[in-house]
Amino acid sequence: MIKKIIGFSILFLFSFSLSAGIKFSPIQLYIQDFKRQKSTTVNIESTGLSTSKIYEISAFKWQQNEKGEDVLLEDNTLLFNPKTFELKPESKQVVRIGFSQPPLNLEQQQSWRIIFKEVTPVDDNSSINFLFNFSLPFFAGKQVTPQLSIDLQKINELAYLNVNNLSKSHAKITEVIVVDSKNNQLMKKDFVQYILSGNKIKFELGELKENGDLKLKIKVEDHEGYLEFPVKA
Repeated sequence: MIKKIIGFSILFLFSFSLSAGIKFSPIQLYIQDFKRQKSTTVNIESTGLSTSKIYEISAFKWQQNEKGEDVLLEDNTLLFNPKTFELKPESKQVVRIGFSQPPLNLEQQQSWRIIFKEVTPVDDNSSINFLFNFSLPFFAGKQVTPQLSIDLQKINELAYLNVNNLSKSHAKITEVIVVDSKNNQLMKKDFVQYILSGNKIKFELGELKENGDLKLKIKVEDHEGYLEFPVKA
């Protein structure tokens, strides 16, 4: 069963702490070399919770469509210890994550979303209760230097960025700057956009009135400095 999850019921973790009173560390999970590393762990800590919460963990193979939306396919090849746990107020929980069998063909990085689904029983039906679900990205295979193909497209005065990830691992774009031929900054956008290995996506940057020769400066997580691309608007 394929499910699209765009962030309405699941909180994608882009920061270390959440208002729900739960902290995950790390917020991105990796197994890069199965000869040296058979599993990975995530630490969950509760701060400021008034009651216990119960979570059940599952894994979804992670793909993307051309809009950058997540397409998730439930996958039972990952193992969790524990798979279900109770997170008490002011407590910590360690979860170990591994595979029943190491994935094949890891020349190209593979990706999953690890979903922590809250299954805490609701005792009082007369009150409003919120169940918080969380999603952690999990990558198997080496993380390599980003290799992106970039094209800037304008429709009326709206700018769209077409990004093709040519590398064998994901890229996480955190900042895009547009400058003119004299290096004057025309636009700066801060956001979080994953582009999985081999994927090509298109997303809106915003209003851009300038035309002609421009340059894009793109910040990719874990890569020093900016990637620069000459473009024409």
